[in-house]
Amino acid sequence: MKYPKWVPAGVVQVSSAVIQELDRELADLDAKLKTGRAASRRRQLIEERERVERLATDIQMKEAYTLLGPLDDETWRQLFYGVLGARAGLSEFRQAEDGELEVAKGELRKRMDDARRLGRRIAGTARKLSRQIEELRSLGFLGVPWELVEARTLFERADVSCPYSAPEWERLRPRLLGNASDLNDELRPAWENAPCVTDLLHTIAKAAEAFEPRPRKAAAALRARKANPVTELIRSIAEMLTIYIGIELTPRVKRAIAIIVTVDINDPDTIVTYDDVRKACTKRKSGRVVELFRPLHWTTSPIPPSPEGS
Repeated sequence: MKYPKWVPAGVVQVSSAVIQELDRELADLDAKLKTGRAASRRRQLIEERERVERLATDIQMKEAYTLLGPLDDETWRQLFYGVLGARAGLSEFRQAEDGELEVAKGELRKRMDDARRLGRRIAGTARKLSRQIEELRSLGFLGVPWELVEARTLFERADVSCPYSAPEWERLRPRLLGNASDLNDELRPAWENAPCVTDLLHTIAKAAEAFEPRPRKAAAALRARKANPVTELIRSIAEMLTIYIGIELTPRVKRAIAIIVTVDINDPDTIVTYDDVRKACTKRKSGRVVELFRPLHWTTSPIPPSPEGS
């Protein structure tokens, strides 16, 4: 697809990669039998593809980009990827009989129960895989892949599933693994004494067993008052911008969030305003207004800047 010149390069990179992956899944789905489940999944993929295109190129987003910028390419990539994932963990939107957007009742509780069950299954699968690796090694044959044994080799040969992250990972991987020529000899022995793959699997199992799902801060509307999909989405984007990217919620940024949520929901009767965002991102405490989301500021970064300076 063609992008208007005003779309930031980082947004073009992420949206192109996501659309390409959605198209691939659609093609795979079309090659299978036309079952009811396949048809439903196909509709979901088409709707998500339209959503990605809309959030990248809708004319309203031009103002949102101006309000948020200027940002470097990497920050734009992180920001847009976060916007696409902002609905994750939130309530499903649906049209009520009166045409208003509402949230399916009991949906959050069901997802939390599903998450607990998945946590237990993940723990069992991780322990089973660890036992199987140990059993394979105990048979005494040569040629057991080092990816099943050594964590460093696993990282060295693993591919990144997120298309837009792959180039940056390839650039940083030698520094992490101790292969870069400008590093001292401290990293290599650290990796040689690091936990093995089976240790990592045991750690995954323990973490999965202890997992207790908690609604995201952005979904507080579900617990405190009647669930509101607009408020949830506003808070989710605000949480992403502040905590994960470090952007302050200035009036300009709040105006940008209002535009993004309006474009995302894509309902002609739902126009999100600056006041909607301001109210969703604040609360009253001891007679004064308190911001719910504040950015985290890192004092130092262990990651070197990329060649493009982003």
